[in-house]
Amino acid sequence: MLLPLCVPFVPVHASPARLGGVFGIESSQVLTVWFDAAPQLTIAYPPAYLFNVAAKTATGLWITSLHWDFGDGATLDVPFSGQSQVSDIRAHQYATQANYCVTVTAYDSAGNTAVVSQPLMPNYDFTLTATPTTQNVIPGGSTSYNLAVGSSLACSNPVPVSLVVSSPPPQGVTWTLNPASGQTPFTSTLQVQTSTITPNGTYSISVIGSSSKFAHTATATLVVLTPSFTLSVTPSSLLVPTQSTGQPDRTNMTTVLVQSFNGFNNAVALTASGVPNGMPLTFSLPSVTPPPNGQATSLLTIVTPCSVTPGSYAITVQGNGGGIVRQAVLNVSVSACSAAFNIIPFILAGVVGLLILLPLLLFFTRPRAVAAVPAVPFAVPVTPQVVPCPICGNPLSPVDGQWYCATCHRRIWIAP
Repeated sequence: MLLPLCVPFVPVHASPARLGGVFGIESSQVLTVWFDAAPQLTIAYPPAYLFNVAAKTATGLWITSLHWDFGDGATLDVPFSGQSQVSDIRAHQYATQANYCVTVTAYDSAGNTAVVSQPLMPNYDFTLTATPTTQNVIPGGSTSYNLAVGSSLACSNPVPVSLVVSSPPPQGVTWTLNPASGQTPFTSTLQVQTSTITPNGTYSISVIGSSSKFAHTATATLVVLTPSFTLSVTPSSLLVPTQSTGQPDRTNMTTVLVQSFNGFNNAVALTASGVPNGMPLTFSLPSVTPPPNGQATSLLTIVTPCSVTPGSYAITVQGNGGGIVRQAVLNVSVSACSAAFNIIPFILAGVVGLLILLPLLLFFTRPRAVAAVPAVPFAVPVTPQVVPCPICGNPLSPVDGQWYCATCHRRIWIAP
């Protein structure tokens, strides 16, 4: 037969000597509350349980109430008056079977409170987690993980748990657990030490926790990475176009980039090889130090005079740092130089020609005397109005008692 959900108060004289029993106890110095017995299963399904709790306060004070929380959302307040010590037996039926946590809070006339909790069934389970789940380390470095061992139920009794690393350690790796056992809740530290011979790679570490009835595994990841860097040039190809002899030397530039990986932050010395004769090459920074997982740059300047033999050159740019050597290739194509255009010979030739032509020009453009032209007899009108030139027919002009042809530039003598 199912007991009623709320059984009337039944006085139980609890002995103070039982206050330290296994059923849980909470004391506020003045006020104390405890479970007098473990929960009793009265119906298998749906499950019903019987609970027995007691509370006691100081002389001159009295218990005012007990607040029940059955763990499934159901609560109950039971008032009391005039009693410094009380006991209360309650029955409660659950909808499903689970290990609920039952909590009782006691209050007295002075405002004191005390709380006690216990699970429906003895709990031997626990939780095990590792944080962080992943750690990165360089060969020869160390790292650690925190292993939290907790109770699977808020009101669980302490559960003894032992820990062990089940994974075989990688080459050169040792690890320790401190502490290797304890009662829930507690925290253990997994310390991992690598060596310089530990290979790069990703390793899984399994830690097994065991109680008397349960076992759980927490898995962590160890990533071993050697610090390194990469080297590149941008642009990776340069073209030196055709230039004339005597012009200023061509200057070309490219950027050398050092990229750090896995925490690399050593100084990297920059050098170049395969440079043709007569081609000066300089780094703005001959050594750079990138920040961990960052970048550093140097400007590479190449000067190409016409004395450099035309052709294609593969210049090797090298970075050396932290025992690591990286290389990048810069391709340089040099065109042949052309003869310079010299205007001075043309100027000199022009001056010489002018000196030669100037006398001839002056000779042919000088004023010349008009040669006498044999008289051409012809009749002159008595009162001539116009005297024509016997050569060109244009009018003549009288000049100094003679006739002058402005067209022929001649003096004309006319017989009377």
